Amino acid sequence: MIVIVLLLAMMATVFQLINQAIARSGTEQSKLDMFQESREFMDQLSRDLHEAGYPSTQNLASTALTASPVTDDHRNAVGLVKVDTGDLWFEGNVDGTGVVYSVQYHLDTSTTNGCPCLRRSQHLKVDGNPLTGQTPATYEVEVQGVQNTNIFSAFLHGATGTPVALPVNFNADGSTIANIDTIEAVLTIKSNHVDAQTLKNPTTSLISTIRLNNCSQADSGQDMSCQ
Repeated sequence: MIVIVLLLAMMATVFQLINQAIARSGTEQSKLDMFQESREFMDQLSRDLHEAGYPSTQNLASTALTASPVTDDHRNAVGLVKVDTGDLWFEGNVDGTGVVYSVQYHLDTSTTNGCPCLRRSQHLKVDGNPLTGQTPATYEVEVQGVQNTNIFSAFLHGATGTPVALPVNFNADGSTIANIDTIEAVLTIKSNHVDAQTLKNPTTSLISTIRLNNCSQADSGQDMSCQ
């Protein structure tokens, strides 16, 4: 009987350790998945922004642009369109085909289906105003469990990198949009899995700073302008 009791006690200890190891493994995998999802989002955003403003009027023959004004032409990418703490809109050739897309990132602050979350929309540009005349966004979830609301920041061209007071947009703030050369994205993500040791949901934060390669058509005569 003593031997059986000792064996049962040892087996209980072993099973407890196994359960802890399984729980810990699940937590670590959750953290890895969360970080990888965030990292992939930042990489996607960086790739997109590096193509913002291309192809522009500098890459196209004037006879190819038939819409008036030319910023409304579907063949012409104007660069940044709107920047807010939870929204980032721009036009560019984001898939390498030379075709211009209207791309929108949006912070969804609802609390259903894994949100708050960051969503992304990509539509072919149509002839029309870059801010008000494009196809309505159709968003897909990119990152779930977003905890912060101040995602995007913008900085003006120049040595000081002056922060821009947001929101700004193509129609109302042309000179400001045409002076922005840096976008910063900050993400704080919370996992939906509870850590077995801390009994809390793990969080992680990432920061990405992206310099814009291409010019803006929001205004003429500005630092980043190609008009």
